[in-house]
Amino acid sequence: MKLLRVLAWIFLPFIIIFVSWKKLGKVARIGGAIWAGLVLLIIVIPTEEKPNVTATGETEPAVSQEKAPKVDKAVAVVDTKNEKTDDQKAKEEAKLKAKTDAASKKANQKEVLAFEKSVYALEETMSPIMSTYQEAMTGLGNGTVDIYTVYEATENAKKAADHLQSKFYNLEVPESLPKDVKTKLNGATSDLSTAYYSKGKAFDAVLEFLDDQKPSHMSKFKDEIAMSDSFVMNGILKIMEAKEAVGLKLDAK
Repeated sequence: MKLLRVLAWIFLPFIIIFVSWKKLGKVARIGGAIWAGLVLLIIVIPTEEKPNVTATGETEPAVSQEKAPKVDKAVAVVDTKNEKTDDQKAKEEAKLKAKTDAASKKANQKEVLAFEKSVYALEETMSPIMSTYQEAMTGLGNGTVDIYTVYEATENAKKAADHLQSKFYNLEVPESLPKDVKTKLNGATSDLSTAYYSKGKAFDAVLEFLDDQKPSHMSKFKDEIAMSDSFVMNGILKIMEAKEAVGLKLDAK
């Protein structure tokens, strides 16, 4: 109804002018014509419409411009979160590495100590045999022990030395240890094996002396014993170095 009323108010003057045209004077006709022309001009010329954001996509550039700062802000937030996540991840990795290194260090220390104990355990098997040999040699010197008893004690010492030479040569070094530590322990087994090889040669010289009583055999005995002691010291020193390499104190057992 409102639309019909508006149309009536717009077109009613046209109807009046058209009906009364002949009766109007010249001035009235000119005024009516001007008024009608203005009305038609207003009707014909389209009014400027605001862009319809919902119906059309004409305003997409403007919308993008308005939303750009929000997108940047969102990206900044994401970057901050990622940065925090990376820092946290780095800290967790460092913590895990420290824990793993500590466990590995403890395991290495345990392996080195076990190796050291196995070395000392082998040497201890030689102790009673060496005690018997030394008592026999002392008895031979003061006349309380016969030569046959000394010969038997020397043979037993020779066999024990050869046995330990083989044991140290075949003594296994844990593969899980660091390369430098394994190198030191392998060197220790080599030195100790050589030490008991020389000790076996020394007992051979004693047996030869007991056979023919030549003093030159005892000179050879002294040289072989000195060499044996030197290799034993080198072997023990390498074990000490291995202990230090894994963070153990020298007196740790």
